[in-house]
Amino acid sequence: MDEINSIRMKLICFPYAGATSAIFMKWKEQLGEIKIVSIDLPGRGRRVAEPLCNTIQEMVDDMEAQMLALINQEESYAVYGHSMGTLLIYELLHKLMEKEIPMPVHIFLSGKNPPHIPFKKPIHQLPDDEFILKIALMGGMDANFFNDPLLAKIYLPVFRADFKIVETYHYEKKKNQLPVDITFFFASDDNTLSSKYVKQWSEYTSGSFRMFYFTGGHFFINERGKQVSEIIKETLLNIDEIIPY
Repeated sequence: MDEINSIRMKLICFPYAGATSAIFMKWKEQLGEIKIVSIDLPGRGRRVAEPLCNTIQEMVDDMEAQMLALINQEESYAVYGHSMGTLLIYELLHKLMEKEIPMPVHIFLSGKNPPHIPFKKPIHQLPDDEFILKIALMGGMDANFFNDPLLAKIYLPVFRADFKIVETYHYEKKKNQLPVDITFFFASDDNTLSSKYVKQWSEYTSGSFRMFYFTGGHFFINERGKQVSEIIKETLLNIDEIIPY
């Protein structure tokens, strides 16, 4: 039995603002036998009919129930979050740690400064046309996407609600650091963050911290997903805490 078939491991992914769990499914092939599981938040994807969350706490409470259903003693897990997903991971893991729920074997992050760094230029209150333009300039989607009235009706409230939650987030320092190693994927042209601040993610873990550098903007993972998933796979295959068959 080769190494990848001798482990029990899942990668639980947390989406960025406005996204659904489907964005990570294209990594399935690169990750091989490492199972990829994505968290869907209310109001999108499989849960499109449910009301959107209004606060970070509502999101975390919702995700906690999903996480508890995914975590078991016979299988190790790691987490990955991009942009808004990094903030959700930070808050959720601290909540799980307080309840002595098993921690992941590794944390992978990208696309956001640490939680204590506030947004300098919030956009969630801008008029629709300006808000859409700001989203498009980040590189996540074509502004023409919202020209379709039906798509705009469905997705614009999701984007606005998510941006409001992230931009109005109130940071409170936790009592303990997370006892998990962190890997951060940094994109050189991402103007929503800075390498100086990103390096301060190291203060959030009692374990190790490392960074990988990529070319690209805020949504570099759409073009560099293969390289990102290969780093994730290699990292997870070399962790001693992985539970063997």
